[in-house]
Amino acid sequence: MLSEPLDINRPAVDIQSKPIKLKSQGRITSVFVIILLASALPLSLLIMAIVFLKSQLIKRVERKTIRSERILLSGGKMTKALQLARLFSRAGHTVILAETEKNSASGHAYSNCVKKFYSLPSKEQGFDAYCDKMEEIISAESIDIFVPVASPTSVFQDAKLKTMTKSDCTFFCFDEKNLDILDNKYAVCKTASKIGLSAPEVHYICDRTELCNPDLYSKEKKYILKCLSYDPVGRLNRPLLPFAGQSKYFEELTISKERPWILQEFIEGREYCTHSTVQNGKVLLHCCCYSSDFQLRYHHVDHPPIFEWVVSFVRELNLTGQISFDFIENEAGVIFPIECNPRTHSAITCFYNFPRAVEAFLPTQLLTDEKVIMPRSNAKETYWLYYELWKLFTSKSLSKILSQVQLFLRGKEAILDEKDLLPFLMVYHWQIPALLMKAVWAGKPWVRIDFNIGKLVEAGGD
Repeated sequence: MLSEPLDINRPAVDIQSKPIKLKSQGRITSVFVIILLASALPLSLLIMAIVFLKSQLIKRVERKTIRSERILLSGGKMTKALQLARLFSRAGHTVILAETEKNSASGHAYSNCVKKFYSLPSKEQGFDAYCDKMEEIISAESIDIFVPVASPTSVFQDAKLKTMTKSDCTFFCFDEKNLDILDNKYAVCKTASKIGLSAPEVHYICDRTELCNPDLYSKEKKYILKCLSYDPVGRLNRPLLPFAGQSKYFEELTISKERPWILQEFIEGREYCTHSTVQNGKVLLHCCCYSSDFQLRYHHVDHPPIFEWVVSFVRELNLTGQISFDFIENEAGVIFPIECNPRTHSAITCFYNFPRAVEAFLPTQLLTDEKVIMPRSNAKETYWLYYELWKLFTSKSLSKILSQVQLFLRGKEAILDEKDLLPFLMVYHWQIPALLMKAVWAGKPWVRIDFNIGKLVEAGGD
């Protein structure tokens, strides 16, 4: 039995009772982490050697698909893009990978499952530059299917490009009309309630004075304030409302019609995250995992009520694309969606040993089985080594230390692959150090390292 990533007896959501001041990391910390990762290089090489030797003793036969497609994946800095690249390649497809210039030092470009890597214009260069480059890649590489592994800031430009493209390439993403609902925390909850599904209470806030209205808060409930615009740093600081002195907290927030917020009911209970690949209102691929505020471990758990909720929501909106949810299950067993992200979730690493998973992204007539694709029962819990090592060395209790050791013994490192070793080396010892070196050079502070996304969490980042 794999160790669970969370203590099941405590709430999974890490919510503070009052605002906290997030500590930014500067040049000294960046240099320190670069040195740490460099000193860990021998460990990485040793692990790679062991995995390689083991792979020579155990030969696996991979099933190839009958029809080969040329696939373009974006989001090349993220492990989930690497996972899809491996799955597509091992099913017999040709994979082209792309990422923005800021993250062009992607360790995934060195994967033997990626035929070619392209650098894309940054968001600061505008949509036209992005559109021109994408059209150039699609034409030059004769792309059949574009599967965006989108960041929160790029989902709308992919949807817009979908309507403008002159190519015959299939865009596997939601259209702008769907995104107006799916990428809006308020609209998702209201839509779910409208179609008869459970959802938390939400209030739309576009003026700071609305938060001072005592009638807004039920005496029996607590609330969380969330910005509808993506804020990679601000989302880490969500105190429970109401609390004494909250007016000062409100004054620090930018709230307007151009930058609206929602007041969402806080649901206490067990948190789950899901990833689903859907076509024409039907769920073709699905996984569900225990979750937390900053989840970096994924192991599929069977949860029929959550699956049925997702099936109903997708069917009612007739969706095609990739959709991820965060759910809370309260003590009564009722599930509530607290987040919806219309893009790939890192939980897709649960399919690391299941090449047939990519059938969910292909034309439905190519499906070899009508059953919903879910992770195999023998799939191990996936994790990111150097994040978990940091947790091990900072653990303050024996139970946490044992949990980390058990994870290393029974889990699966998400980037490490016996047939594709270089990304493991290049992400930890090239991609992340390169970002840290840029931070040192620019003097730009960051809050933490997100290994699964392959980025530094920083103000204004993606």
